[in-house]
Amino acid sequence: MQRPTPRFTRTGTVAVLCAGLLLTQACAADPDGQPAAAPSAGPTTGPPSGEPSATPSATTSSATTGSPSPGGGGGGDDAILQGERQVVIAPVDSFESILAVDPKGRLNLTDGEAEYTLFVLDPVAGRHQIKTAKAGSGGEPFCMGLRDNGTKPKTIVAAGCDTSAAGQLFTLERMKDTDEKGRPTYAIRGDGDVYVRTTATDGLVAEMPGDEGPGTTFAFVDNGKANLPDLD
Repeated sequence: MQRPTPRFTRTGTVAVLCAGLLLTQACAADPDGQPAAAPSAGPTTGPPSGEPSATPSATTSSATTGSPSPGGGGGGDDAILQGERQVVIAPVDSFESILAVDPKGRLNLTDGEAEYTLFVLDPVAGRHQIKTAKAGSGGEPFCMGLRDNGTKPKTIVAAGCDTSAAGQLFTLERMKDTDEKGRPTYAIRGDGDVYVRTTATDGLVAEMPGDEGPGTTFAFVDNGKANLPDLD
């Protein structure tokens, strides 16, 4: 299977089963299949309904392979970090996998089909929300946020966007190295100084770094102009 560059297309066959507003922890479907209760009441963003639609990447520009923007005029890395571009998030140490929201509402690795595979990095006071580049059935995107799993590592789940929720704000730490296409690479740090990383047993998690540092770095593969609506 080819890496998602230079062209990335997928047909989505699953819908994200998550809802609720993230406050201090994200509300979404349990990784084991049981729904998690929202920490407190608030507006909700419902999951997609009806027939699954095509993935965002199937209807947008092709990913770049080293040039800053597909077709020119994209603005490069600065435009990505300003939330002006939609991107594939690719672990640098993984040959095939990318990040996607799975059917249980969890952000995880995939090398197959998924509906939400493109994201927008929306800046918020020096940090970023990681939003789905495609809106749900309620007309708004989902935001990724940390979920506390007790003694197990934190996971990242989809929920209604809330800029006041610390668990939805991530720091993108620029690394010195680039990926094989010359793109900048980043470590993703969440609230509480946990780093997003891939594991062999638990998939994508967020946990404190070890002696080796963040452990996983990511490249943001430009897939064209972001088309999310402006939210009040």
